Amino acid sequence: MTNNLKFKIKLSEIGKIKGCFELDNETLPFEAVNASNPMGDLLKAMVSIIQEPAHLWDEENSTAVEWYCDDYIFTLKFSSNDGKTLNLSLTRNCAPFGEQLPAVTIKGKLELEVFYLTIIKELDSMIKKMGLLNYAQLWQHDEFPLTYFLLLKKYLIEWKRWEPSKEESDILESEFMIVLS
Repeated sequence: MTNNLKFKIKLSEIGKIKGCFELDNETLPFEAVNASNPMGDLLKAMVSIIQEPAHLWDEENSTAVEWYCDDYIFTLKFSSNDGKTLNLSLTRNCAPFGEQLPAVTIKGKLELEVFYLTIIKELDSMIKKMGLLNYAQLWQHDEFPLTYFLLLKKYLIEWKRWEPSKEESDILESEFMIVLS
């Protein structure tokens, strides 16, 4: 089982996210556009793996998310047979958009909690740097999926995996002060 997962993401321009997954030294970059809601779909799928524990009934607990990109579809499939180990498959498939290029897939097995921590840490860092309002203005389609994000962060705290970051966020703090005023 691997535990070598890296995830990087950045809103690169209006309506476009650039990033990459690295799993066991295999890197798969992606660019998702706001024709879909990549972060919302990913976090919702992650929550469903926890809240709908099919493994308790000896069934595979699985989900898939498709991100639409300019030239391809990026598919994330993950499943768990025991609620602790995650089978991860990431595929970049160009077929639906013209030129027939071979699909690129990276697969691996890792701890479910490690996967969740990796994703949430990167999103936490991104949202602290840019703020929720800037995210909404740059993405121009959906808001940041704060409810699913906070729910997953709560699970990481309960699992004793979350370590609060030391970086300050004047932007995010001022946004929450607007809510409180």
